Amino acid sequence: MRTAHHNGKDLAKEIALLKSQLEELTESMSGTGQSIAARGEEAIEETLKSARALIAKYGDTAKAVAQDTINLKNKATDTLIEQTETRPLTTVAAIIGIGFLAGYLCRRS
Repeated sequence: MRTAHHNGKDLAKEIALLKSQLEELTESMSGTGQSIAARGEEAIEETLKSARALIAKYGDTAKAVAQDTINLKNKATDTLIEQTETRPLTTVAAIIGIGFLAGYLCRRS
C-alpha cells in the first residue's frame, strides 16, 4: 500500500509540474504572439509609409502624363476631323483601301 501511496504522490508532483510547464508555455506563446503582432504592425506601417512616399514622388508625374495623353488624343481627333472635312474623297478612298486590305489579310489566313 505504501508503494501505491508513494506513486500517487509522484503522480501528483508530475501533474503539478506539467501544469506549471503548460502555464509557462502558454505565457511564452502569448508573448510571442504579441511580439509577432507588433512586428506585423511595424511592417504594415513601413509598407504604408513607402507607398505614401512613392505616391508623393510620382503622383504629379502620373497626372502630367495622363493629361498629356488626353491632350494628344484630343489633338489627333481634331486633326482627323479637319482632314476629313478638308479632303472627303481622299478619306473615303483611304477607308475603302483599308477595308480591302483587311479583307484580303483575313481571307488569306
